[in-house]
Amino acid sequence: MHKILIPVDGSVHSIKALRIASDLAAKYQGRLLICHVLLRGKDASDLMALDVSGQFDAPLHKVLNKAVSANLGPAPDKILHKIGQIILDHAAEKARGHGINFETLPILSGKPADAIVKVQKELEAATIVMGARGVSPSDSSTFGSVSQDVFSRASCTCISVK
Repeated sequence: MHKILIPVDGSVHSIKALRIASDLAAKYQGRLLICHVLLRGKDASDLMALDVSGQFDAPLHKVLNKAVSANLGPAPDKILHKIGQIILDHAAEKARGHGINFETLPILSGKPADAIVKVQKELEAATIVMGARGVSPSDSSTFGSVSQDVFSRASCTCISVK
């Protein structure tokens, strides 16, 4: 079965990439491998700007709003894990709606590009479909730094979605 790795970070581009990966999986009887790399270094305002922030419950919104007001800096891992699970659950719901074969992987840690390339190799994914840009801004006009790094190092077909 054709394995398609789809890293999701809650950004608009990653959600678009998920739709395209789902279409590919449906057309070619593939299996989606949905992954998320912990958003370390992101502060509360970055997290509140995620496309999936509407999925956050009231207590999480309260904590993030307080952190934004106090300018507390990067969010703690406990919050990042909770948000990561929301992102994965949202992606799984979208994949389920497409009626395709998929698996959500445990939340990954480390540098995003390193984690994505490592899991692609370990699981022998034949394709990576990911957003051209994620949560972080990029100086590049076409790709974000993570997608650019992944595409240059991955040993499989890579599809960028903008």
